[in-house]
Amino acid sequence: MLRLAAVPLKHDAAMKRDIRISKTTERVARASRADARDWLAEAPICAALTQHGIVHVGIAEVAHPYHVRRPDLSGTFVMVCTGGEGQVWLEGKWTPMRAGSACLAPPHAFHAYRAVARRPWHIAWVRYQEPAGTLPIVNARAPVIASFDGGPLSVAIEGLYREAGGTASPAAMQLWVDLIQHYARTFAEPWRTDDRLRAAWQMVAQNLAGDWPVGKLASLVSMSAKQFTRLCRQSLGRTPAQHITALRLQRAAKLLTTTDHKVESIAREVGYRSVFTFSHTFKNFTGSRPSEYRIRAHPRHNDLASGAV
Repeated sequence: MLRLAAVPLKHDAAMKRDIRISKTTERVARASRADARDWLAEAPICAALTQHGIVHVGIAEVAHPYHVRRPDLSGTFVMVCTGGEGQVWLEGKWTPMRAGSACLAPPHAFHAYRAVARRPWHIAWVRYQEPAGTLPIVNARAPVIASFDGGPLSVAIEGLYREAGGTASPAAMQLWVDLIQHYARTFAEPWRTDDRLRAAWQMVAQNLAGDWPVGKLASLVSMSAKQFTRLCRQSLGRTPAQHITALRLQRAAKLLTTTDHKVESIAREVGYRSVFTFSHTFKNFTGSRPSEYRIRAHPRHNDLASGAV
């Protein structure tokens, strides 16, 4: 599918961004016709994707100013880079993403990625939409980037796209889908935490204003502080304190865009006694101060041509 104009898509909601331009070539397969967005209109159907909670997969060669942003990603997103260079918004800044690397964004994370000037970017992705009541394939709470050979995943997606748009053999499509799921899960495996860590983070999420030293978290799940920290680094790529900060700021971002609560009130609700500290930390995480983030979340202020996040 070739995008012919840099036009924001009609379905964009507050703070979302979709810029797809000429020289952007996408080959996408989707699970059903339920998703009627413009850029999926030509994508062939493969119902077997629903077995794994996948709504669409694709491969693309993109060019600047290609830009996608999701402030509250509704399902897990796995993306690999097989050539060129782009950027992913990670821990409050644009981070290069080159061939031999992959990005994983968990549900409800702030996620954005874009092409850079004069550098074509080759990517492939798997987009999940986990049904209510089911666990996502990862337990991370913020996007991560790691080394990964995305070639096999890209080839599997290409195979599914060609089969779904051609003969559409159910048996052949099933084989491609199983391969796609295998490669996506292989990359996601390091961020699949065990039940003990999951229980600890659920407790934190229920009381973000609480005090959560690592010793307290570890004791809640019958671990030593050292073991808890080690497992946290292995599964999430960050320390417990860093992960608590990510949880707090994600909740704050959601409250800023879905309520009219004062910034001071939101800061207290997510565990910050100082509004200044909250504002500074929030800006480092999202690129905007809380008041700016809220203003830009309003559709009237959603300037899709600005390129900022």
